[in-house]
Amino acid sequence: MQTLVEVAPRDRFTRICALTGAGISVAAGLGTFRGPDGLWTMSPEMERAMHVHLLPGNVDALWTVWGGMHDVAVRSGPTPAHKALAAAGATVITQNVDELHQAAGSVDVVEIHGSAGQARCLDDDFCGWTGPADEAKQTDPPQCPQCGEPARPAVVLFGEMLDPVALGAARQLASECDLFLAVGTSGRVAPASWLAPTARAAGAYCVNVDLYPDGELDAAFHARVVGDAQDVLTEWAR
Repeated sequence: MQTLVEVAPRDRFTRICALTGAGISVAAGLGTFRGPDGLWTMSPEMERAMHVHLLPGNVDALWTVWGGMHDVAVRSGPTPAHKALAAAGATVITQNVDELHQAAGSVDVVEIHGSAGQARCLDDDFCGWTGPADEAKQTDPPQCPQCGEPARPAVVLFGEMLDPVALGAARQLASECDLFLAVGTSGRVAPASWLAPTARAAGAYCVNVDLYPDGELDAAFHARVVGDAQDVLTEWAR
């Protein structure tokens, strides 16, 4: 079993990009979505909090699930893995909405699924306000501070389009790196599934870091490191 230090020595790469998923935030008390201990199973409000077609009737569930997740992240703070990527100067493309990469000190972070630390007005056409969730939470229930309409966490729900600006930024980061790491995610679900191929086509060395790998290594990756991201990345960055 090879370590990331052996597979991709830190000093051989100058432009590192990491794609991160739920697995990197488990150590902060945030569960993954699938499995017996996943959020789908443990949170009865999760299903209501996932679908845009249920708006506005599910705004309470959005704040319970996504707002609650962000509260946990704020209390726990970034994990050693988040800090290791920041220390290595890696750019980050994350599927997570917890803002833990920014809390760790990462500067170039693209959130392709939005952020639970941000909020937006439900009336996009008339108002279009977006801003820190704390501004909306000055009232109970949370309201848009600009027009007074209900506000919601600024996460991407099923049935919503991903932000094309974020997707473009993610593709650019992947195409500019010389080492591409997929951490805590299989990278098999779009749009993450085309980021590793983009990086590899541009000449990057691509490594999947996963504690519980599922099936054969995707052809886009050169190597896989099996292990807890908290240990793997901390050792590698040091």
